[in-house]
Amino acid sequence: MDFFMFVCICNAVSDQQIADAVKAGACDLQAIQEILLVSTACGTCRPTAEAVIADTLLETAAGRSRSTNASDIANLVYAA
Repeated sequence: MDFFMFVCICNAVSDQQIADAVKAGACDLQAIQEILLVSTACGTCRPTAEAVIADTLLETAAGRSRSTNASDIANLVYAA
């Protein structure tokens, strides 16, 4: 069973949706915002969304297909 976490509560955007958009070709927050509207309301999720984008870009560049899990994201959120 795959788990996901909402990154942007305002627009109900999950980490998996962000990762999928990156894998489909979106390469920065602006591109993700155009597709998913993440971080366009209150902006609190911006650091976490950027971290998911960066992590996914690194994974795809390395040829890995490891999905970011909830504990990875939780660590990023609590570190911020």
